[in-house]
Amino acid sequence: MSTLRLAEVDAPDPRRDADGALLLDWWCDLQCPDCRDGLEILDALQGAFGDRLALRLRHFPLTNHVWAVAAAVSQLAAAEQGRGEDYAAHALGAIDEIDGPADYVDLAEHLGLDADAVAEALFDGRLGGAVRDDYEQGRAIGVTSTPTFVVDGLLVDASTTLDGAQDALVARITAALER
Repeated sequence: MSTLRLAEVDAPDPRRDADGALLLDWWCDLQCPDCRDGLEILDALQGAFGDRLALRLRHFPLTNHVWAVAAAVSQLAAAEQGRGEDYAAHALGAIDEIDGPADYVDLAEHLGLDADAVAEALFDGRLGGAVRDDYEQGRAIGVTSTPTFVVDGLLVDASTTLDGAQDALVARITAALER
């Protein structure tokens, strides 16, 4: 039986966004089926806490997912166009259809984004540093796999099971918001 791993960590600052909402960092590999399933938890949390909770995607590409870095770079290029969250959700939904970087460009076009800008980002390397920075920050606080959530100093590693993750996050978020 797989168990959820919880750990107190020195979470990245800030713990709140500019509007005062509590930040929940979600370390994700956009080719990870468990991350796709984790979207349900994020949707439930957003529904429960509304604008008091801000979700922040952090990239943590895994070596066993060949196109994970391409997915992350494409998502960042979509974020530059104001559609990063939407792109991430669609990329996770299309995991089974992705055969290479060109599919991420096609996804951008399908979503009405500037597909040429996404293609350029895949080849010019300018966003690779941001992906690497997320990965290194995750490793520094104990992220080892995906999906992993961090909120108010609590790391919830749901890479082996999502069971209990939402309850642990709700408890921590509620406590943090009551302070």
